[in-house]
Amino acid sequence: GSADRWSDLDVYLFSMTVLPRADRETVVSTLLPNVCRVTSWGCDNSFLEGGTDFTFEGVRVECWHRNKASVAEKLQASLNGEITRQYSPWAVMGFFDHVVLADIRSMQILVDPKGVLARWKTQVSPYPEALRRSLLHQFMRWAEFWPHNPHYQSAVERVDLIYTSAIVQHSLQALIQVLFALNREYFPGEKQLAPAMNKLSLRPQGLSERVRQILNPGMVLGRDELAAQASTLADLVAETKSLVLSDHS
Repeated sequence: GSADRWSDLDVYLFSMTVLPRADRETVVSTLLPNVCRVTSWGCDNSFLEGGTDFTFEGVRVECWHRNKASVAEKLQASLNGEITRQYSPWAVMGFFDHVVLADIRSMQILVDPKGVLARWKTQVSPYPEALRRSLLHQFMRWAEFWPHNPHYQSAVERVDLIYTSAIVQHSLQALIQVLFALNREYFPGEKQLAPAMNKLSLRPQGLSERVRQILNPGMVLGRDELAAQASTLADLVAETKSLVLSDHS
């Protein structure tokens, strides 16, 4: 219910084996003659996960290949209250394994010959209390760590923007985990969290406005400002890469 014109289409594929990258791209191009920008990643050796992404009729489609046994293991661990974070460049704050529960609950089953996905959906309802206790315990401690920490206070006095911004994100992301668990709602991943949090029954008053003030204490950031920020960041990354390449050469 939150899709907009920038949204893509996610297709989850669960299996124990997968074709090599080049073969997957050939299959997509053969089945969909009008497809473009076909790319693949991961999967080839010791299959855990990977992707085959493409654009079809103007829509970006991302096929996420996941090892069925690995997903079942992560699902059970999350139901038991275990919290695991995998650091990955595509997950800004790291990928939490318990996101798999939100994925399973929200996905629409297209093909499920052995009823595996249907069983998984049954397992994620209702919200597991063991996971709730673990999330509240761990992330409330993390959220409380920084606000009165002397290193944070000294960073403010020094106007240490990089350090303070990291502290703010760390603390807010911990609070977000707490709020979703408190409401017995699965954490859905990093995107579009503000509107998702506004739907939570138990939340601090004026949550979205207070978060905005924390993230943007001195100015209001609109689309143009964020676009300029992204452009400046891209330039900085590109210039740094040129320095790396020059050093290698």
